[in-house]
This record gives sequence, structure tokens and C-alpha cells, in this order.
Amino acid sequence: MMSTIKQWFDRSTLYGLLSLLIVHGIAWITQHTIWSAIPFAILIIGTFFVTKRSLVWGFALVMLEIIIGGHGHLIDVSLGGATIGLRLGMFCAVMLGVAYHIFFKKVRPTFVFERDMPIIAILIAVIIGFIIGIFRNPFGDAFDDANAFVTLGYLLPVAMIVWTNEAKRIILWTFALGATWIAISSVALLYLFSHLSVDGIWALYHFVRDARLAEVTLLSGPAWLVAMLPNGPWFFRVFEPAQAFVMFFTLVLCSMMCFITKTWRSRVMIAIPLVLMFAVDISSQSRSFWIGLFVGGLALSMVVLYERISFREILRMKIVGSTASLIALLAIWVAVVIPIPQRPDLTNTKYYRGQDDDTRELAVSSRWNLLGPMMDQIEQSPVWGSGFGTSVTFISDDPRLREINPNGEWTTYRFEWGFHDIWIKMGIPGLLAFGWFFFTILKATIRSIREKEETRWLTVSLCAGIIALFASHAFSPYLNHPIGLGFMIMVLPFFSWQKKPIPSMANVLHVAEKVALPPVRKAVTVRE
Repeated sequence: MMSTIKQWFDRSTLYGLLSLLIVHGIAWITQHTIWSAIPFAILIIGTFFVTKRSLVWGFALVMLEIIIGGHGHLIDVSLGGATIGLRLGMFCAVMLGVAYHIFFKKVRPTFVFERDMPIIAILIAVIIGFIIGIFRNPFGDAFDDANAFVTLGYLLPVAMIVWTNEAKRIILWTFALGATWIAISSVALLYLFSHLSVDGIWALYHFVRDARLAEVTLLSGPAWLVAMLPNGPWFFRVFEPAQAFVMFFTLVLCSMMCFITKTWRSRVMIAIPLVLMFAVDISSQSRSFWIGLFVGGLALSMVVLYERISFREILRMKIVGSTASLIALLAIWVAVVIPIPQRPDLTNTKYYRGQDDDTRELAVSSRWNLLGPMMDQIEQSPVWGSGFGTSVTFISDDPRLREINPNGEWTTYRFEWGFHDIWIKMGIPGLLAFGWFFFTILKATIRSIREKEETRWLTVSLCAGIIALFASHAFSPYLNHPIGLGFMIMVLPFFSWQKKPIPSMANVLHVAEKVALPPVRKAVTVRE
């Protein structure tokens, strides 16, 4: 059990967290200055040399950036009037390192049909959607709408890496490090926004907003939660898109609790990070994440029943899980109400909206207002889609948008309904390609369970994470974001794939020669 836990956490985890803290501190200090070019260049050049030395560590670095980097703009630089984010720079650095391995070290990718073809199918659907988009819509909108899918290019290093146990351990460690950082930073932001002075709140808000790390909103509901928080009818909600990885890691820890814990000591060791993950799952107040956790947890529970785990073991897991949830709730409550330092009074500031504020409910109603116009757009081109950059006009109830346009009319090509978004922009081919990936993961997981693989607990948990991702995407788009796409790529090495390579062109030509009609060897004459 101890060796399993060390796959996720070891002494290097502390150094990793400190390094991330330093990087974020430097990003804050250099934000909106010309000095941001220095840490940007150091990270990009460092990523290239790390990839040049080790493909797996280069892949781990870019996965870590996807986990902790929000929308990829932790550090930005301006070049020729254009803004280049850290994520794009690291992508170019890794791909340059991959090219070095291909051309100088003669490393060739080994594509496996079952593992890689669904990703390639998604790429084909993206290319079709992009071509349609640049003919029907402004090129800038189509490019901006589709550029997240370059994340699927990381399939290339995945196909080149020899996935030994050590290589897999590096990725698992990176996954845990990133999820832990997101969880700690979310709780820290919740505490800081609840206790800093008005000027401190404003400065911190500017950083996380401009770096696109988190959305911090001041809310006065729901009423039952506000009633638990003394000293003011308000509280902050800290939402980071990367909290999706906290959701995924929650399912991994729950799987460890279900399948590989045998003693109370091991359960307690898992419960410690589980409390932190639960705290963020709750405090994010993301309905999409809650739906994802519910559906992913349900899939995990079905496997527990199939494995016929004893009632006594299930009861023990319930006790530990329930205790962890209660401690998580208590931790959130303490982080908000603890008077160290004394919480500021924001009643007379621009942050305060009043007890009758219903911004979240208005945002939900706006989402439903969007659904009808999206369906109308789908009907215009239901098979091939309308391409990337396709915009839809709807009436929004969001007060922030109504401050810009009082009648609420809003036009956008970024949609909340995830699968409708795929249908509009990539048509039926896009839906089929993502469906192929989903059912391929299910198939590989079922095979792992039936064959009683020793590491099936990990396979099951990552499959539950994919199920949670797809469930969340129905309401909040993640399959068209580097966070969701990165997770899809990152989990591929941990499934047992049937080692049937994708046919090469030489093999295709060889088969074609075999099935070709034999040549006519006897002359044929025509009688008079």
C-alpha cells in the first residue's frame, strides 16, 4: 500500500509545490510588464531541453501546465502586437523536442489502432469543421474557436514514449501534484478573498482574472449556505476551470479506498488528501462538477458491486468517506469565518450586491435561453455542422452582459451546452468521433475488469474520470478545452490496449496487391 501511495506523493511533491508557488509569484510580479519575457523564455527553453533529454518528462511538464495553468495565460508575452501565452509556447517547445527525437535520435512513433484511431478521428472531424468554418465564418473566429484542439497533438509523444512502470509513475506523480496544487490554491484563494482588505482583494482579483486562472464572484446565496456564515450576508465563490482535475483525482482516491486499502492506517492516509479534494469539490459550487462526480461515482459503485466487495468493507469505506466529507465542510466553514485577520466589511463597497442577489440563477436561465437558438443553428446544417466560429444570438439574463447591452441580446461562438457545441461546429462526424473515444475507454476498462488485471483499480478510476468529464461537458464545455482534451490524452498509457498497429502505407499496398485480380496470361482471339 505504501508503494502505491508513493506513486502519487513522495518527498519531491513538496519541492514541486514550492516550485509552483515561486512560478506563480513571479508571474504576479511580472504581469503586464516587459519583464514577463524573462520567465517566459526560461520556461520555454527549459521545456525544450527537458524534452530533448527525456520525452516522458517533457510530456509531464506540458500536462502539469494544462492542469495548473487555467486557460494557458499564467505568463504572457507580446510579440508583434499579438499576445502569446505560456501554453502555446510550451506546446511549440515540446514539439520541437519531439522533432529532435525523430530526426536525430531516430525515434519513431508506434501508433496503436485501438488507442489512437479515436483521437485521429476527432482530429479529422476538427479539420473538417475548421475548413467549413473558414469558408462560412471570419477566419479569426474560426481559428480562435478551434485552436484548443492542437492539444490532441500530444498524441505524438504518447506514441513515441516507451511506457515503462517508471514512465507511468512520473505521469501519476504529475497528476497528483497538479490536482493538489489546484486544491490548495482554491482553498487559499477562498481564505484570502474572505479576509484581505479591499485593496488586497482588488490586487489579487486582478491577477487571477488577467491570468485567467479563476473566476471569483461575490454571491449572497444559496440562502441555506449563507445562513451558516456569520458576519455578513455574503461569501466568495472561487471557481477554477482546472478544478476538473480535482474531480478526476477525487475519483482516483475513492477507487484506492475501494479496491486496495486493507487497513485503517492506509484508509486514513488516503482520507487526508481526500478531505482536501472534497473541500474544493464542494466550495467550487459547480453544478457541472457535481453531476460529473455523481455519474463517475455511480460507475465506480457498479464496479464495486461487480467485484463483490464484502458489506463490511463497504461499510468501512462509507465511514471514512462520510467523515472526510464532514471534515471538508468544516474546513470550508473555518476558512471563511475564522477571524484571523478580521474579515472586512464589504457592505458599502462595489463588491456588495445585496441579499436578494440571484446572479447564479440568472446565469442558469441564460444557459436555457441559449439552448433554443443553438437547436435552430443545428437544424441549418445537421450533418456536417456549420464549422468553427459559428455564432448564435440569444437573450441573456446575466446582469454583467445587460450592463453592456440593456436588452440582453448577445452574440457569441462560445457555448455552454458542450455536445450541442460539437454538433454545431463539427456535425455528426464530431459526435461520432468523441463517442468512439468514449466507448473505446469503456471497452478497455471492461476488459481490464474481466481479466482481473492487478492495476484495474487505476483503470476503473480513470475511466470514471472520463465518464465524469463527458457528463460535465453536457452543461459546461470541456471536450473542446485543453483541460478536457489533455486529460483524454494523459490517461491513454494506463489502459491495456490490443497491440494491433495502425496499418502503414506499405502494408496497405501489399494487401492491395494480394486482393488484386490476377493478370490474364493467355491470349484471347476473336473468331470471325
